[in-house]
Order: sequence, then C-alpha cells, then structure tokens
Amino acid sequence: MAHFVTGLIARRAALQAFAAEQGLPAPVALTDVLALLPLSQDALDQLLPQTAHEFYPGFNALSLDLARLLAAGSRRATLLYFETEYFGGEGTQGAAVFRDGELVFGPQSAELGPINNALALLGVKTVPPALDEFETVGLQRHRDNDAWLASGN
Repeated sequence: MAHFVTGLIARRAALQAFAAEQGLPAPVALTDVLALLPLSQDALDQLLPQTAHEFYPGFNALSLDLARLLAAGSRRATLLYFETEYFGGEGTQGAAVFRDGELVFGPQSAELGPINNALALLGVKTVPPALDEFETVGLQRHRDNDAWLASGN
C-alpha cells in the first residue's frame, strides 16, 4: 500500500484562517482540536511562485521558501508541516514544526519517527488502541492528498 500525503497540521481555527488567507481549500478535521490542510502540488504552487526552489535534504516539497512562509504563518499559531512517501511499506516521512516565527523542530526526515515527534510537540499523546501519535490523530485514514480533500473530514 502507498501513503503519499503532504500537509499542515495545526489547531483547527488557526489552520482555517491560514487556508483562507492563502486562498486554499478548508482544512479537514483530525480531532476535536487539530485539523489537516492537505498541500497538493496546486496548493504548493499557489503558496509559492513557480521558481526554482532549494529543498531540504530528504524532502520533496519543503523548500527554504516554504519554510520562510510557514515560519511567518506560525506567528499566530504553531504549524506542523509533514510529508510521507511510502510504497509497499518502504519509504520515508518528514516533519518540521514552526512556532512564534521560528523553526523549532526539524526539518527531520527518516523511515519512521519524525511525524510522531512533531505531533508530540503539538501535545498529541498516544491514545490506545492507536499505536502512536500518527494513528491517534487519524493520519492513516487516507493515503493521499486527493482522498483527504474529498473526505471533508
């Protein structure tokens, strides 16, 4: 099975405001408090002009320019950026957390761990029967950005 998702996670109201300011689709609820804003290639192109970007090692979409934009957006609320790229159980994930205009975690890319570590910074704790923070917030529910956007929840 594949899992290819790129997005932002933050408190629902803050992410709704960020999405509206940037002209992006409304975020999808993950929990009572947190929401996910899937970042499709179209959304990434809308956030940043079509120019050559320098990407962080291990990331497909997190560029220095996007990190600056997210740092600025984090002055009002903590923003967690993440991306997954798995196929047949093999692949990587990456995450970065921006708070108060600064990068406070990552960017970190590895086979496992960065997203759980970043979610923990948002205060997410594993709630059984979930095995980790990733499952606790329901990130396994959909395996690509289109499915998240279509779900509306």
